[in-house]
Amino acid sequence: MTAPLRRRTALTALGLTTAGAAAAPLLSAPAHADGPPTGMPSQQVRVDRSGGVVATQGEREIVWEQVPTTDAAPDATLEIDTASRRHTLDGFGPALTHSAAWLLLRMPAARRRRLLQEMFSPNGPLRLSALRIPVGTCDFAPNEGERTYYTLADEPGPSADPLAHFDLSRDEGTILPVLREILEVAGELEVVLSPWSAPAWMKTNGSLIGGALHEDEETRRLWAEYLARAVEAYEAAAPGLHVSALTVQNEPLHDTAAYPCMGMSPEVQTSVISHLLEELDERGLDTRILSYDHNWDRVDYPQQVLDELAGQGIDPQRVGSAFHAYAGSADAVEPLHAAHPDSPIWFTEQSGTQDPGKPYKADFADGIWWMSNQLFLPALRHHHQGIILFNLVLDQDGGPGPATFTNGTGLFQIDESTGALTPNSELYVMAHFSRFVPVGSPVLASADAEDLPNVACLRPDGSVVVVLHNNAPARTLRVRAGERELTVALPGWTLATCVLTERQQVRRR
Repeated sequence: MTAPLRRRTALTALGLTTAGAAAAPLLSAPAHADGPPTGMPSQQVRVDRSGGVVATQGEREIVWEQVPTTDAAPDATLEIDTASRRHTLDGFGPALTHSAAWLLLRMPAARRRRLLQEMFSPNGPLRLSALRIPVGTCDFAPNEGERTYYTLADEPGPSADPLAHFDLSRDEGTILPVLREILEVAGELEVVLSPWSAPAWMKTNGSLIGGALHEDEETRRLWAEYLARAVEAYEAAAPGLHVSALTVQNEPLHDTAAYPCMGMSPEVQTSVISHLLEELDERGLDTRILSYDHNWDRVDYPQQVLDELAGQGIDPQRVGSAFHAYAGSADAVEPLHAAHPDSPIWFTEQSGTQDPGKPYKADFADGIWWMSNQLFLPALRHHHQGIILFNLVLDQDGGPGPATFTNGTGLFQIDESTGALTPNSELYVMAHFSRFVPVGSPVLASADAEDLPNVACLRPDGSVVVVLHNNAPARTLRVRAGERELTVALPGWTLATCVLTERQQVRRR
């Protein structure tokens, strides 16, 4: 068991304040729910509207700042093929776990509202557009002793109605109030529901921890009914909510954790999904189903599920796959996409971590590099339509959560003794996409190289956004997309978002 860790903060450099001080912007960029974000630095607005470059350098020489373009001759040119459009990007955001919601509800209401506006407002500095919500508790839940972990039907009903005691009311103490506030700010969201465990009475070991569903077909049908009722209940409890997608089981190949978990084979999952489609259709719900919901290293699992469902004539757009990055790499999905090109692929979980042996600055640099090079850029190049990271916020000790994992980070870290908020490196990386790439933007073909991984997108207004990481010493880079181009002097090992509007026309030489 790892000893609790305390993340080092750099509040002055980040422009953040404690709860008792005057309000200051997150990422140095406050947002307002209505109208343009007048408090946002003019450089951010200028890049978004008129083109340019915003960059974050891992060693914090520049953080979320505009980098001027130049007329100097480039050392390299990155070409974007504006005629070759691939999959669309449908959202970026965090998981609203019970721990995250509990921490948010302990904040002063006005401060929480402002934080959510800055994160989810369509006019704000971050513009997050997706959420993942656990169905019942996951591993991150506030400690209530034996009552810490629960499902939505802990007690079985009579044989005529085994789900008679299905109840969402415990989520009124955590997730639901925060979800309603987010929906008020954001309007539409891509929301994914994911269960960590079936009720204990449905399982072979009679516990939320470990085990599997009973092996009879009726239990599989009952689990499908439970999940469909969860979609229905959440949409009824949170006005304006549309559950976009639903996974059948979080990490079905990990059934040995010390928190809610459940093993599930591809054969069982295929059966559950078949029942679940029927249950959703009976209720008039158009929620998509995402199979697997586990690491990139076992793409054979969703491949088998989708192959079997295709053999049943299931609409491929209705059932896709979800992945995590704790093992494997994003390019592993290529055979899956080739076999099922119309089935959606999402990324649904990765927790940030902190290294107790490194100072904050070095830890931040590692996070920027890893999240850029190992997750966001390769995932979006390899067919993933959205990215959701784990935990919107955690406390200074990486909790509340399991004692076996105490070095996790959310998008934000909150020090409960002072109220200080620290945005973590994963938030900066996400913001480089979410702030400048609207939902529905298609990915464009672009040259890729180990020293310059990148993703290019076409915005609805016709401008092109290119997010890249310069894995090399400082150099001058030209980015060209059709008749648009810009040249920028990039520091070494820097994450950058380049926006090419109609003002960045190719200069005829």
